[in-house]
Amino acid sequence: YATHGHGDETMLVHAATAPNAVLRALPALPRALWVPSLHAAWTASAAVTAMYAPDEPVAYEPVGDLDAEEVFARALAHGDEHVIKFADTALDVGDQRALGAVLRAVELSVPLG
Repeated sequence: YATHGHGDETMLVHAATAPNAVLRALPALPRALWVPSLHAAWTASAAVTAMYAPDEPVAYEPVGDLDAEEVFARALAHGDEHVIKFADTALDVGDQRALGAVLRAVELSVPLG
């Protein structure tokens, strides 16, 4: 997302948040549904990426000195539920590139409020 989110700022967020939502729901599902659920999530993620990813990336912009808490605060201040869910997913991933993707989502998405 950090380099390709401009293809569709909302739909491409779902490529990350949908699999994360399924991972969180797995404990509530019967074990027999775990593998099919993950397959469905990753298939949907691949389809969204194939449909909406732009042909050309933009340059990746590092987060600099911002930590995860500051990035999440920016997502909350932005207000869009997709950006907030994306930030939550990025915190689960826990690396700088994921945090950079959140800042890109804040930049691309129309703020609420």
